[in-house]
Parts: sequence; structure tokens; C-alpha cells
Amino acid sequence: MKYNNKFFGFLRFILYPWGRLLFPCKVMNKHKYKKYDRGQVLISNHLAWLDVCYVFFGLPGGEVRPLSKKENSGGKLQRKFLESVGVIFIDRDKPELSTMRTCLNALKNGETLYICPEGTRNKTGRELQPFHSGAAMFALKGEARVVPYVVHHKGKMFRRNYLGVGDPVDLSDLFGKRVDENLLNEATERFRAAVQKTLDELDVWVAEKGYKKEKSKIKQQKREARTLEKEYKAARKEYAKNLRSK
Repeated sequence: MKYNNKFFGFLRFILYPWGRLLFPCKVMNKHKYKKYDRGQVLISNHLAWLDVCYVFFGLPGGEVRPLSKKENSGGKLQRKFLESVGVIFIDRDKPELSTMRTCLNALKNGETLYICPEGTRNKTGRELQPFHSGAAMFALKGEARVVPYVVHHKGKMFRRNYLGVGDPVDLSDLFGKRVDENLLNEATERFRAAVQKTLDELDVWVAEKGYKKEKSKIKQQKREARTLEKEYKAARKEYAKNLRSK
């Protein structure tokens, strides 16, 4: 079954309140995750199956297309449902040409691929495992924007977790070149460095309770906006009064 973004949007709208309740999270640098005309690749560490739920309900819009190994597809009905909400199943041992085409077409259409370059859940801790080159392949061939996204710790339902969005990875100097092993390794190393940097920043943000500081900053900005709006209305009222008195 083909991906239906309208169906995904409807489903997310219905499930969003429950999602926020079941998977509460605070997001560092949420503003760095934006929609762009061209497709983007969201690269992440991978700690548990809940990671994708944080993407769906924690990031603005949450409209991503996760890549998952074909062993997770389950039965025929389950696979059709998951594909209809955007999941792309891939054979890690023998990637099919049709799957590659689906991913590149998604990027061409301005969609977001969600990829965990570690390839499997990290069961040993938060230290990143070796990255596979699949994410680099799609990003280079699709000339996509690449954004690192990290989960602070292995999540549990009803327990708060913390997410971090990092600075986009610059691949512009690699676009247009022949995609060989050396180029894939170069891009993959940049991905790993970006994810690690974002993890380190998230650790500091959580330790210093940066989410509380951001909340205070937002409140201050809203207060300043309300004050400016009142001053603007008062000035317009005074201007109109002066016009009538002439």
C-alpha cells in the first residue's frame, strides 16, 4: 500500500493528545527542525522502539518516513498499515532497487526520511555504535538536507524524555561527485560527529534544566509582544483622536 500523507495527518491529529500523554518529552532546539522545499534526512541514535513515537509526537508536524528492517513488517495487514503511514521497509542484506527508488522519490517530493545509521537498537548504553552508510547514500544521491536528532535515554511510557535537534550537516561540497566508498565514509563520519555533538549538547541542556530557561524566555517574549501590541493600539487610538480634533 502506498504512503498516504492525508491519512497520516488525520491519524496523527486523532492520536496526538494520547501521544503527548503516553510519550511526554521536552525538545532542545525544536526551532531547528523545519520543513523545506527539498527533502531532508533525519539521522538519529536508536535506543528503543519508542524513539519513533517521540518523532511523531514531539517534533513539529511529526511527518516523517521511518526506514525499518523488513523483519519488523509483521503480517500482510500490519505491513500494509505501516506502509500507509509512511514506513519504508528495507532488506539490509540485499537492498532492493525499488526501495532505493522509493526513498529517493520521497526526498524529491520534499518528504523527510527518518534513519538510524546505527542500524539496530543500542543495547549497551548511550555510546554510539558504528554507523552504516545507507543514510549517506540517500542524502548524497538525493542532495538532501541532513538534520541530527537525538534521544536522551531509553524511554518508558508516561515518563518524560528529552530530545535534541542539532545543526544541519553540510554536505554541499560532496554533492555532484561520484558516490563511492570514500565519499560515503566521509559523509558518514560527518553524520556521526553531528549526532555525537548533539548528544553532548543535550546532556548539558538537561543537566542545566535548559527547558525551564526556554520556557521562561518564551513567556518573556510573549509579555513583550503583548506590551508592544498595547502600545501600538494606544498610539493608533491617539492618532485617530488627533485627526478628529483637527
